[in-house]
Amino acid sequence: MRSSHYLLAFLFFCCSLAVRSQDNHFTLHDYNPLWLNPAQTGAYSGSLRVGGIYRGQWYTLNGLSTPSAYVDAPVIKGLRKYDWIGVGANLVSDKAGTTGDLGLKSTFFGFSAAYHLALDDNRRNVFTLGAQYGSTTYSLDVGSATLSQQLTIDPSLGGGGQTQGELKPSNAEGSGSDKSYNDINAGVMLRSVLDPKKSNLLEVGVSVLHLNGPKRGTLLTPSTDTLAVDTTTLGTRAGDNERRRRSTLHGHARLDLELSEKWRFQPSLFVQSSSSVTSASVQAWGSRALKPNLNLRLGLGYRTGDAAQVLIGLDYEQIRAALSYDITLSQSRTVTNYQGAFELSAQYIFNIYKKPTVVPAMLCPRI
Repeated sequence: MRSSHYLLAFLFFCCSLAVRSQDNHFTLHDYNPLWLNPAQTGAYSGSLRVGGIYRGQWYTLNGLSTPSAYVDAPVIKGLRKYDWIGVGANLVSDKAGTTGDLGLKSTFFGFSAAYHLALDDNRRNVFTLGAQYGSTTYSLDVGSATLSQQLTIDPSLGGGGQTQGELKPSNAEGSGSDKSYNDINAGVMLRSVLDPKKSNLLEVGVSVLHLNGPKRGTLLTPSTDTLAVDTTTLGTRAGDNERRRRSTLHGHARLDLELSEKWRFQPSLFVQSSSSVTSASVQAWGSRALKPNLNLRLGLGYRTGDAAQVLIGLDYEQIRAALSYDITLSQSRTVTNYQGAFELSAQYIFNIYKKPTVVPAMLCPRI
């Protein structure tokens, strides 16, 4: 019974987060550029970039998985000689309840474009403005389980262990029907080459998600008025079934500095503020050149109030891959049985070269 209490409490927790408009977060945020900031679209050297990232956590509470994939390319020149325009597409899927009958699903798919304004002829300083438009679909799948049962909030999840009431799906079929809303995101970014000889780089950016304040409806409603939960969160009244999603702010900065012929130091900062919840992730990477075009990256990080981070990555020619593990430090570690979250990411940049046009030349035989 205790495991079922955990499962139901976790489902309630996820649904509450969905209605309160919490956003996903990634430890390897630099490996998910279009999610981080639409201004990252086409901000690299190459012809086509394809990548993906997978995050898994909360497996002691039936699992929470978040896969994401993206593709982008710098496609055409801008209005000026050294400017260019990038376009791309991004997919982020989120499912709570990966191993049982209960599943809360959310999927975002969107297109992005960015204009890269070169501030000098060598493109050492580039200011970028990016925008993204997409749609988010979310649903509640209860399978063979019954939601109209009593919900017990375990003390380790912040409850008192008492029966809190009953929950029912928002429709009569026993599962929440698919709902969706459209999203508009935008961001700016500045990239500056500090030392061309050493390839030292500074990058800072800010993006805002849900600029249009989309309306999002609830998937669960309490069946009685005795539920000891704020009813404005679950939307029990007719006027509360849809609420506008609040904006989310992403702020990011990173440095890439040469320390020696073999070593580089790459610190980064990521701040996410959503629905009055703000967190900051500080990371310090060290990159060691093992062979030409082969670099091993090792790092440590910390996300405020949540977890310490262990980071490892490998760069080989046009391939970038990384793995991270979050060591949970918050009170939720007792619920997850001290199991942290992990992420696995990979990225590949294609270089497509134009075939040179050779002009035939006729040589004079007398020369």
